[in-house]
Amino acid sequence: MRNLPFVLGVSFLLALLTWLLLRGIDTNASAYAVTLQTLDEYALAEASLHRDVLQARAGLLRDYDAFAVDARAMADAVSRLRSHARAEGLDPKPIDQLAAAVVEQEELLERFKTSNALLQNSLSYVGLLSTSPAFLANDVQLAPATGALAAAILYLSRDTSSAAMRALQEKIDQFAQQTPTTGPDAEPARAMLAHARLLYEQLPAVDETLKAFIAAASTHALEEVRELFSRHRSVVEAGEQRYRLLLYVVSLLLLVLLVILGLRLRARAVALRRRAAFEHVIAENSTRLINCSPAETGMRLKQVLGEFSRIIDADRAYVVLDERPIRVHAWSKDGVTFPPGWPRRALAVAEQLGAGDGVTIADASALPPGARDALAGTGVRAWACLPLVRPGRVQGIMGFDRFRPIRNKISPIPLARLASDAVANALEREFLERERTKLAMRLERARRMQMIGSLASGIAHNFNNIIGAILGYSEMAEPQIARGSKPAQHIDEIRRAAERGRDLVDNILTFGRRTDGRARPVQVRTLLNEAASLLRASLPSDVELVFEDVPADVAVSGEPAQLQQVILNLCTNAAQATNDGGCVRVAVKQEQMAAFVEMSEGGLSPGRYVCLSVSDNGSGIDERVARRMFEPFFTTRVAGTGLGLATVREIVRDHDGAINVQSEPGCGSRFEVWLPAVAADSIAADGLSALPLGRGETVLIVESERERLLRDEEKLAALGYEPVGFEVAADALAACRSDSARFDIILVGHASRPQGGVELARALHEVSPLQPVLLAVATAADVSIDLLTDAGISEVLHWPLDNAELAAALDRCLRTPARLQP
Repeated sequence: MRNLPFVLGVSFLLALLTWLLLRGIDTNASAYAVTLQTLDEYALAEASLHRDVLQARAGLLRDYDAFAVDARAMADAVSRLRSHARAEGLDPKPIDQLAAAVVEQEELLERFKTSNALLQNSLSYVGLLSTSPAFLANDVQLAPATGALAAAILYLSRDTSSAAMRALQEKIDQFAQQTPTTGPDAEPARAMLAHARLLYEQLPAVDETLKAFIAAASTHALEEVRELFSRHRSVVEAGEQRYRLLLYVVSLLLLVLLVILGLRLRARAVALRRRAAFEHVIAENSTRLINCSPAETGMRLKQVLGEFSRIIDADRAYVVLDERPIRVHAWSKDGVTFPPGWPRRALAVAEQLGAGDGVTIADASALPPGARDALAGTGVRAWACLPLVRPGRVQGIMGFDRFRPIRNKISPIPLARLASDAVANALEREFLERERTKLAMRLERARRMQMIGSLASGIAHNFNNIIGAILGYSEMAEPQIARGSKPAQHIDEIRRAAERGRDLVDNILTFGRRTDGRARPVQVRTLLNEAASLLRASLPSDVELVFEDVPADVAVSGEPAQLQQVILNLCTNAAQATNDGGCVRVAVKQEQMAAFVEMSEGGLSPGRYVCLSVSDNGSGIDERVARRMFEPFFTTRVAGTGLGLATVREIVRDHDGAINVQSEPGCGSRFEVWLPAVAADSIAADGLSALPLGRGETVLIVESERERLLRDEEKLAALGYEPVGFEVAADALAACRSDSARFDIILVGHASRPQGGVELARALHEVSPLQPVLLAVATAADVSIDLLTDAGISEVLHWPLDNAELAAALDRCLRTPARLQP
């Protein structure tokens, strides 16, 4: 149906072409030729009639039937001309005049025939008598008079002037005087005289009739008729010429349309070839994305964007994920750069232009002012944007920039949508793998902390009793031994070893009791100020401690006490590495990561990060120590516990950060802690003590014992959530089936067996896959990471629930990016 107007237009042009062709054909030529032939026949008949009349006047024609033939020919020609004029719709007046001329000539012809018959009879008689020997033999005097009379009559027959008339009258009078009254010549003489007098009367009259007949010739009327048909022929030819010109113009127009149609078909064929090539590239790169590991997704995605851009002739391509912080995967042609803030600003532009189902802008200059301003300054003349949405997973856009408008090309939206699906699937796999890795790390840390905590709580009392006894007996034995003696030195070493053992027990207990805590936005400058006051009181006086200025808008999200522990441990290690004094420098900077960066401990995804660096000018770290320095209980100092850097690594991992170490033996060391940056305006007004509270989100909680259920509901309500509790698992499943959108998050409480809670979480996730699922367990030792991932569990909490840990977990799970509105 889209081509119906075009088909109708071509059909109309073909019909018009046929009509113009028929109108342009010279159909009047034969009729005009017949008319000209009729006019010639009339002229020929009239000329023939005039010739016959003249011959009759001269006495050369005696048969007057030729007059009738010529007159009928003229009348028939007039009749045919009248018929032609009537058929062509011409003015009949010139033909009427021609017909009147014919009638007039016929009347004069009839008069001429009558007079000319008498005239010719008299002339014959006169001629006969004037030459008759018998008539002239009897009277010698009459012969000259007769000859003179005959000569005068002959002269008058050729010239009817007044002089000839007078001469003939004289001759008649003379002949009359000599005419005998008696005798054999009297009668012929009287007859001769009578015919002479008749000729005297008839010759002028016949000649007048002949002159009137010749004057009545229809030459002028015939020319008017000829001019009438000639003008009509000119009009017809002019009309036919116009139709032929229109036919030529329409033919050219049709030719142009056919050329346009051919070009459109060619463009369509080219577009289809491009689409086939694009689909081939999409299939090939989709396979590559499927086969690559999650760690290679960023690098592979940049190559895929380049392939897609080359197919659709784009200058820049990018994927922007609406996360915190925003992640960007970008590609551009050689020599082409991205302006400041772009493509991060593309998310807002897409939402403004309504890119829920994708949008294509062929020419940005043709947009309304508001939409045109949205792309101002980016250099974009043509733009294609598609949303990347997977429920509960990847959310963002994929965009293509072009510095030239799109002309006569098929919209890339259908093609790009295929590409966006492939990219979204790859990003979703990367997201799931990252979540699986994080969940595995949390579970592993939970197991380790549980094991260490159980070990510490089981042996700490007895171990402390043993160390206390060693210290007590050492103190009692020390006064009984002389100072400076060998036994006194041994007792002193025993006491110091016992004190180190006591410190080691305290560190183990501290390491085992560490949890996720209360994550919230923290101002880095506040952390450094508090750490500086503690360090200046505890570090040796010969160590110079330098804290560089930190802007007030630098902030991270985390638990303040743990982050402060990181600063204290790194600075303490740096001070110990300087030996006999030195300088420890602490600096902070913010940096944007455009791609995945691998570091000494962990890696950073694209986004904005805060880098906390601690540098010293000590002896540095060799390669052997660098490989093991983050292992628990590994130390190079006699008095060390080996838990300082291990604790730093665990805390940084808990905060989704990474550590980078730069060191060379003899050149000092530099430890960099990279943590995700947050906006400074998100810091709570009441300082570091605020918990991340909810905003009335509905939490479905399942707990088999009513007292624990009521207690957990009170905790959720105090944190700003609306709890909906169920003691029976079947009731919770029924509530999800009836209205899954009613709940924002699901919390499966403590169960006697962890596997029972996992199975319930799996069932709830299958019924309501869009909601995050949290599992609270007393011990995580019997739960595998694969089992948790398959069940769709987002977080694992320790039971009984801690307010800080619960608030942090709920905030992490509900911190999902907003979707693009269609």
